[in-house]
Amino acid sequence: MVFGSDNEATQQTTETGTVQSGRTRVYGLYYTGTATAGDIVLKDGGSGGSAKVTLSKAAVAESKMVEFPRPVLFKTDVFATFTTEQVTSITVFHSGGNQD
Repeated sequence: MVFGSDNEATQQTTETGTVQSGRTRVYGLYYTGTATAGDIVLKDGGSGGSAKVTLSKAAVAESKMVEFPRPVLFKTDVFATFTTEQVTSITVFHSGGNQD
């Protein structure tokens, strides 16, 4: 996985939330899930924004790294949503945005 100079990894354990504000490129994510199938959705523009990435997780208790073939550009922000009965946490690898 190749990053720019302003890279970060942000973990989320709640079902919905903003991972990063501002123009951001996402390189991949790591998730931990239960034995129940479910989806992880990354949206651009908050909870009502456009789904840019939807990952379907199999009904297997597992932890998995998913690298994107090319970075995915989120112009407004990166907003993640999942159900905690299916996915217990995600870590999103990204660069850009309004980082401190």
